[in-house]
Amino acid sequence: MVVYTPPSYGLPGRRYPVAYLQDDGDVMMDTFNYLEHLFLSQQLPELILVGVCPQDRSHEYTPWPAPSLRPGAPGFSGGGADYVKELALTLKPAIDGRYATLPEAEHTAVIGGSLGGLIALYAGYLYPEVFSRQGLLSASFWYEGILEYMDSHTLQGHDRRLYMYVGELEGCYKSNVQKEMVPNTRKAHALLQQQGFGEQRLRFETHPDGTHDTLFFSMHFPQALKWLFGHGGGAASGTADGITSGVRNQ
Repeated sequence: MVVYTPPSYGLPGRRYPVAYLQDDGDVMMDTFNYLEHLFLSQQLPELILVGVCPQDRSHEYTPWPAPSLRPGAPGFSGGGADYVKELALTLKPAIDGRYATLPEAEHTAVIGGSLGGLIALYAGYLYPEVFSRQGLLSASFWYEGILEYMDSHTLQGHDRRLYMYVGELEGCYKSNVQKEMVPNTRKAHALLQQQGFGEQRLRFETHPDGTHDTLFFSMHFPQALKWLFGHGGGAASGTADGITSGVRNQ
């Protein structure tokens, strides 16, 4: 686990929103200097960023079992509910206990790319009282059953905000179910719109040359943070614990 604390961290009376990032926070590390610029130039409210490292990605980042993408390869085992429970009920309280956070749901995001984006979506359904900000960077909307799940469930919380991104070239050379990446992402966006998520709560962006790569995930990560926290977010009153700014390996 990696925890980043922002430039002003440690000043008396400052508390901060928190974004929980999948895949060890790779998108944070790839954009570190630019994020510091956004914080210092006040283009983005200062945040605490927590990068969570998976132990078994295809198990922890999938909401239910699904077939393999390749003949002879193991299928997805669907341990996402347990992973999200650990994130919401164990890790988040530990972070709130150690760092100067704003613990409420409206100050808490869960963000991920690919399968990490899929589990970030699922986290909002299972724990709406914990996570009301969701960043879905090329989320795996090709995953079996996810559109049906979204159609039969509603994301709760009047203050919920979502950011969605997909590259227009994702899946275009695939012959398996991943070829549905872009059309399924558009269907997911339409489902959320039908359920009442208008342009004030839902942002959907694409890139004409976007392939399914961390290059494009990282490119859109700062945009996700701006959308999720850049409208009235930021630090509020409270008590800090004196930890200086920087990135720490936990």
